[in-house]
Formats: sequence, C-alpha cells, structure tokens
Amino acid sequence: MNSYSSFARHVFAPTMDRIRGTHSMACLRELEESQWWPAERLEELQSSRLRALITHAYEHVPYYRRVMDERAIRPSDIRSGDDLKRLPVLTRELVRANSENLIARGYPRSRLHRGTTGGSTGSPLVFYTTSEDQRDRGFARGIRALEFAGVELGERRVLIRIARHHDRARQKLLHRLSRRVERVVELDSRDITLQSLPSIVALLSRSNMRCLTGYPSAVAYIAAWIRETGVTPPELDSVITGGEQLFEHQRQRIRDVFHREPHSKYSCQEVFEIAMECEAHTGLHVAAEDVVLEIVDDVDTPLPPGTEGRILLTNLHNYGMPFIRYENGDAGSFVAEACPCGRALPLLSHVVGRRFDMIHTPSGRRITGSNLGSGRFALLPILQFQVVQEGLDHIVVHIVPRAGTGPAGLEDIRARIPPMLSEIIGDDVRVEVEFCDHIALTAGGKHLLVVSNIDPDICLRQPPS
Repeated sequence: MNSYSSFARHVFAPTMDRIRGTHSMACLRELEESQWWPAERLEELQSSRLRALITHAYEHVPYYRRVMDERAIRPSDIRSGDDLKRLPVLTRELVRANSENLIARGYPRSRLHRGTTGGSTGSPLVFYTTSEDQRDRGFARGIRALEFAGVELGERRVLIRIARHHDRARQKLLHRLSRRVERVVELDSRDITLQSLPSIVALLSRSNMRCLTGYPSAVAYIAAWIRETGVTPPELDSVITGGEQLFEHQRQRIRDVFHREPHSKYSCQEVFEIAMECEAHTGLHVAAEDVVLEIVDDVDTPLPPGTEGRILLTNLHNYGMPFIRYENGDAGSFVAEACPCGRALPLLSHVVGRRFDMIHTPSGRRITGSNLGSGRFALLPILQFQVVQEGLDHIVVHIVPRAGTGPAGLEDIRARIPPMLSEIIGDDVRVEVEFCDHIALTAGGKHLLVVSNIDPDICLRQPPS
C-alpha cells in the first residue's frame, strides 16, 4: 500500500464515516477477515443474520407477516438459507403491488433512502433502503471488490457509468469530495463517442492511472477502438467490469488489448455489490456474509452447481424494506469446485445475466445472450453489435463496423454472421445484418446484447426444447 492509499484508508475514509454517521470502514475490516473463514463459519454467520432478518420481517413487515401466516410458517422455521424455499419468491410485480406493506412498521422514514432501478428491462422499480445497508455494508463490499482486483482505496482509476443525480447539495458536495480524494475520474457512459475516445484513451494513458472500471460494453468499445486505430494501449494494472453481463467476446477483446484478464463484478441497485471475480478468475465470489443467493428452476426448486437458473437474492441488512427471495430477472449458476485463491465464499460462474436477454425460436428453443457464441464476433472488424429479434422467425443483427471498412469487408461481415448464428439458433430463424453508425444505449446508459421485440405471450406458448 503506497502512502496516499494509506492516507485514504486510515485518514480520509474514517473521516467521511464520521461526517456521514456511517461505519463503512469497520464493515470493510470485518469483510477482509471473514473472506478467509472456512465455509462452515461463513454459513453460521449467514444463518445467524438470516434468522434475525426473518424475525424482524415477521414482527414488523405486514407483507411477510401475511405470507408467513398463510403458510403456517413461524420465524423459527427458517434456520438457514436451505429453509428459504418454504417462502414465496418476491417479484418486481409483487413489490409494486405491496410497496407500502413491505416497509417495516416503526422504522423511521427519515432513515429510509429512496432507490430506483434503471428500467433497462422496461419495468423500473422504486424501493427503499437504509444507510446501514447501503453505506455501511454496501460501500464496504464495493471496496473489497476492488481489493479482489488488486486495487487499493485511493489508487487512481477511471469509472464509467451513467452519471448519478444527487437531490441534495450536501450529498452532491460529499460525493465530489469523496471522488476527488479517492482519485476517481467518473465518465458518463453516454458521452463515449468516436469524437471523445481519443481524450478518454489519453486519460487512461496517464502514468499514474492504475485501473479502468465500467460497463463491459463501454470498456470493450474502448478496447475495440484502440485495436482498430492502432493507438498504443494504456498500461493499466486492472480492468473491472460491472453493471452488465461480461460476454466472452468482450472478455476476449479486453484481454487482447489491455493484456489484463478483466475482473467481472455482479451487482444490482436493490442489493448493491453481490459477487466479484478474484485474482484466480474461476468465477465470482458471492458476498455470503451479507447476501443469500439462490439458483432455482422455473418452479422455485434449488438447482445443483453447474445448472443455470433464476437468481433469487435475500439482502440480510435492509431492515427498512426487506427483500427476501427477490427475483431481479438475472440468471446464473454455481461453480462446484473450490477457488484456488483460498476464499470459501460461494462461486458463481462467469455467466451472470438477464433472463430477458434471450432468443426464442419457432421450434421452442430458448438461447440466452451468453450462449450466442459471441466470442467469434471479436475476430471480425466490428466495434459493436446488437441482436434484435423482430419476429419469432426473424432476427436482425445491428453492426457498427470498423472505420474504413470497405464494401468488400462489409459484404464479408454480412455473409459470415448469419451462418455463425444459425449454427446456434437453428435454421428456422432468418438472420439479417444491418450496418449502422452507433447503437443506442438504454436509459440506464447500458448496451443490450439482445433486444426482443416479440410478444412475450408467443414465447410462453412455445414448448421448450
């Protein structure tokens, strides 16, 4: 740890805790210790916190009192994560329909913090969290995630995300102060254009810049531009991606250009930091001290490691508006093998993504965006691409080609992509290629690999293969 990082860790961060009335650094010290505990001790801690949350929810949250009474479940019946299957799944629709009854009675409204999802799914959500959940535990998990990638607090990095709006002047001031002392340069993902890329790469190339963190689509776009223009790549120590699924073609492109294996991070607005890839790159370690993560099938039955299913999340520290067995729309699978890094935290596979990023075919096949074989796209003169399902038997692939690609090169792309996708999707879907200057981001500043414009009811009527 260099002298400035030591200052950020031992002087600045504790001072910010005192100003905010938070305990982020104390929570970080706990996490830095518990990550090395044996699995049995981690499970004991998680179960203890889960029991306390369930008891609180039953006693103070009308929604959970009702659903538990309807099922004749007492708080003492939920002893560990294995018992959560006795409770129903909490969907976004249920959160909207029961928003007031999900807020804990007697919990001071002044201590609740309003949050929203980005709405990239077409179904934005309003929820509430607490300072203890977000700023104590969530911030601490975020710092530990950086440490997994070898980045210390206070080391210079560029962060690419959609710009945050702060309602209060004090919040805005504290955020600016925090970023300045942390030495983090924030870039709005919506401002990454062909015109801005030279200055962004120049910023990354500064001798004291250590890390690039951002949406994988944005980081891969920067990498593609560097490769195609022949600019000397920045010499970064770490690349961290999060906020979207990191697809194989993006991982390959980032690796080839920056000569660093990217660290993938998994989080969501409702729960904050959930899992992070360590130096061994065998998967993403779930922060089991603070989150219970389940992988279940379509009838909510837990699935074994190696089998992909729906992700359910239980946030162990949001006592203001508890989310228990919350389905956020993501899918993933557990890794059975232990990580060679020595951490006993559960491992998610690298495939963590939205379940709606899916292609449906007339024969009833369902292909997630992560299974489209997108790694082969990295070998083509392409900056970005997006797969849009316009009909059950019709897919359009939007391509942003490399600058200077001539007519012959464009025709080669047009000829090669349909058979590449047909190998995976099947020959009952017509694949077209359209070239464009740019691909629009979502309202949350993200890039979607797959967009479906078909009636979801048609998909539901198709039998799975």
